[in-house]
Amino acid sequence: MPNNPDTEAIVRGYLAAAAIGDLEGIWKFYSDNIVYEDTSVHQVYHGLAATKAFYVKTMGGLDVHWEVDDVIATDEGFGVGGFMAGKHIHDLPGMPATNKSFKVACASIATVRHGKITRNRDFWSNADLLEQLGFINLPR
Repeated sequence: MPNNPDTEAIVRGYLAAAAIGDLEGIWKFYSDNIVYEDTSVHQVYHGLAATKAFYVKTMGGLDVHWEVDDVIATDEGFGVGGFMAGKHIHDLPGMPATNKSFKVACASIATVRHGKITRNRDFWSNADLLEQLGFINLPR
């Protein structure tokens, strides 16, 4: 089944803004009542202001960009799969900047209503990130 072109335009615009760190560009795709969940750090944010604060604090500290492999867009939402990559350039809570690069598999699932993202749930491995940044060693 082909992607819904309207929803695909939303997700591609959102991803393009994220790729260049255009925070204002990102916010325009979120509804005012967005529910944003980062499953890897067990955080849920309600509303645009709370989502912005979380995003700036975490994504800015990691200089994150997404390498997108798959986009599936329906009438009601989208799924994106690929990698979250970047460099740990600023301190995060309990984690002084390491200046190390990372690349972690990730996926996002979102609901879209009236041309805006109303719910976004991100999935990625916090353990893989912490290992790549040198904070933990995972058994292999």
